[in-house]
Amino acid sequence: MRAGALLFCLFFVCPLFADIQDSLFEKALDAESAGDVPSTIALLEEAYSYKGNYNAEIRKILNSYYDALQIKDSISPMSVDFLIRAEGVGIQYNEYGDSSGANEKSGETYLFFGADLGFHGTSGIARYLLVSFASDIFFREKETVFDTSRWAFTPSVEYTVQGERFLIVGNLDALISEKDGVVLSAAISGERDFYYAKDYRAGVSWFGYVNENKRVRLKSGLYWEYRPTRGFWTNISLGARFDGDTSVPAYFSEIVRPDSTGGEGFGDVPHRDSAAAPVADTLWPRYYLGRNVKLGPEARFQMGWHFSDMFSLDFLGGLFFPYSLYRDSWRYFEDFGEGDALWVTEYYRRQFLQGSVRLRADVRGDVFGVYLSVGSHFQRYFNLPENHPELTSHAYILNEVRLGVSLRF
Repeated sequence: MRAGALLFCLFFVCPLFADIQDSLFEKALDAESAGDVPSTIALLEEAYSYKGNYNAEIRKILNSYYDALQIKDSISPMSVDFLIRAEGVGIQYNEYGDSSGANEKSGETYLFFGADLGFHGTSGIARYLLVSFASDIFFREKETVFDTSRWAFTPSVEYTVQGERFLIVGNLDALISEKDGVVLSAAISGERDFYYAKDYRAGVSWFGYVNENKRVRLKSGLYWEYRPTRGFWTNISLGARFDGDTSVPAYFSEIVRPDSTGGEGFGDVPHRDSAAAPVADTLWPRYYLGRNVKLGPEARFQMGWHFSDMFSLDFLGGLFFPYSLYRDSWRYFEDFGEGDALWVTEYYRRQFLQGSVRLRADVRGDVFGVYLSVGSHFQRYFNLPENHPELTSHAYILNEVRLGVSLRF
């Protein structure tokens, strides 16, 4: 359930700094249209101090003003920005296809504080160091199916290098919770533009994540973006994604000898006539091995409308259609009657569609901002056997409502 400071930063904090730059850049263009050169230069310099999509373009415009007016570059080589964000989340979770499937409501709260130190060079390459701390409290964690803690704290360090046509971000964090103790993780992501024109860009992106519990995510793809300073914008990406998740364990019946080395990864199975073999009116053992490792195509689509430098409405969505690299296997003893009893082995290669949609409204000023978003995450299994030992519901939907406020200074 926990995304940690990494995903919180990727989806909420980093876009917020880009939105600040967008707003300042719009104001600079308005000042330029009005012929107010001093205000134009001041706003461009302030916009350049933030991470965003227009760093290269802003740098070029500023250089042209400096050359034309024969004035010295006045961009500060260092900047410090602070961000505080508080968020409340309402959650509704439903499972389908199982008479005992969950139908639950719960909630979470987030508090995030970050300090972003920027180093700006005249070459157009900027470097940023973000030191942050996030806290997370989950409500009704003991009454829900979510495998989560009551609380979690996540200190994090992120380093960014941004050039004219590329962006590289590295992140280290430590998730501290009452359930799992301390879990360290690392991530790296990047973008490289191969095509760039006014309001358009296209290129390749990549992302990698790993934690000490051996949870892994790798993905890479192509993107195309149209993003004017105001009005309609869109970003579409298509790529491949690999997930390795250790949350699905292998478990065995206690009658299996630990030192046995039988086939199918289950150990030696007792003979039906042996004393270890199950008989009628006993608890028949089941042997199960499942590994949640998958690879497949992923599509992400984002679009929205910037009504002004203060208000925007955005839609974000994604689909992931993976192929499981390993089959789930389970073996159980079944008595067919009249002395006909056999060990039965079944297999299932996980086939499912996973996706999310979100609609978000943002109102932001120079210092204070507020946002509201409504989203849904879903997963649908195909051809799921009724007697699968672990997966009992063929689909689930998790709906979220998020309300947050932010301060940036």
